[in-house]
Amino acid sequence: CLSLSTVCACLCVLGPALCFCVGGCGNSTETRAIYMRMVDYPAALRPDRVTVIAYGALLSEPSSRLTFPSLTNFRLVRVRNVRRLFGMTHLFLTGAGVVDVATRRIAALCVEPAEGCSFVAAAFDVVLDDAQREAFCARETGYAIVEAPFHGLDAGEEAPPAGLGVLCASSSDAELPSGVEPPAGLPHVWGWARDSGLLPADVYLRHCLLAMRKLGGVAERSFLHDTTLVDRRTTLSEYLAGGARERVMAVRPPESMAERFGG
Repeated sequence: CLSLSTVCACLCVLGPALCFCVGGCGNSTETRAIYMRMVDYPAALRPDRVTVIAYGALLSEPSSRLTFPSLTNFRLVRVRNVRRLFGMTHLFLTGAGVVDVATRRIAALCVEPAEGCSFVAAAFDVVLDDAQREAFCARETGYAIVEAPFHGLDAGEEAPPAGLGVLCASSSDAELPSGVEPPAGLPHVWGWARDSGLLPADVYLRHCLLAMRKLGGVAERSFLHDTTLVDRRTTLSEYLAGGARERVMAVRPPESMAERFGG
């Protein structure tokens, strides 16, 4: 007959999900706490080391370092068969009252599956702790945080992915965290119709444009030409050329948000 400690040792080999169910295996209270903490995070964020794919505000390395101060290997990559668009309500800016919901200029970037589409993003590597997981989840409230492949910039069409990274993907209002609701005066966070008139939030778009200007080259060109409005037709370049650029670049974030939205 096996002793309880021997059984526990065997279960520990199978993983903490089993270990916390059996008493007497080391510090079972601590093990339970660690396990329950981890299951609260999206699966993509549970490994100790991850690559993050940044396609919007986090394309600014200084902005990325606000959440991941020790990030390494910041580089440009391409994400294929995915569309980048201004297609969701910017929860932080609407909640802070920084944008006027009546104008519908309230959108943040998101991505969705789209055969044949692609865009240039940044990728960087991080060693995660719970503080960074919590900060990232808080910053990206509303998104589906998933794992997705990325490719090298010069990789051929048939080349395999260069790796997998954490990506903030489109979601739905039904999947919003408990307690998170569409801001007052707005029908929803996700699910905006193509003809809804949803437009980028000016202060957020300015931040992204400033970050793109610093990166320059292929990243800036991709941001302008591989990003669309919610109609999935109008490119960001076309939107800015239609008269929006001057207004967008003239707006300034509140002083308290200057670092986060300063490009």
